[in-house]
Formats: sequence, structure tokens, C-alpha cells
Amino acid sequence: MGSIVAYKCPSCSYATEQLSVGWGKAVCAECKDLIVIDLAEQRADRRDRRCAKCNAPVKLIEGTIDRIPCPRCGAALRHATLGSWS
Repeated sequence: MGSIVAYKCPSCSYATEQLSVGWGKAVCAECKDLIVIDLAEQRADRRDRRCAKCNAPVKLIEGTIDRIPCPRCGAALRHATLGSWS
């Protein structure tokens, strides 16, 4: 259960698609993209999270911070809540 959100950068053209947030958020430095990951995944080493697009390691965004930096330019992303999921 969680929210469906979209993030957009006011400084550059970066924007996410709809993200089903309620699991975890992470940034892929290789793709320069904000992604959603399943924190309940049952793998042996959950610290080794990888991007589904390029298989590069991702950096988890811990907790519910207000300011998520744009993965492309570093400015604070703005978000819009589009709905909820369960």
C-alpha cells in the first residue's frame, strides 16, 4: 500500500513516470534516474540492490526526506501525488 507519485525537476527537463511509492526509493547514478525498489525482496544480500535497466548499483534514499535531489542536476525535485495503490 502506498502512493502513486511523479517527480519533476524545476531546473532541468528530468521527470519520472508514475512511481508506486510505499516500498523504497533509490537513485541509479548510471541511468541518472529515480526508481522504486522492493524493500521486502527475499535475496541473500539486500544491500546489493541493482538497477533493473542497466544492472548498476543503486543508492537507497533513506526514510521520508522532504528534499530529493534531481539525479541529473542536483536541484530539489518537486512531486505530485497522483493517487494511491494497495
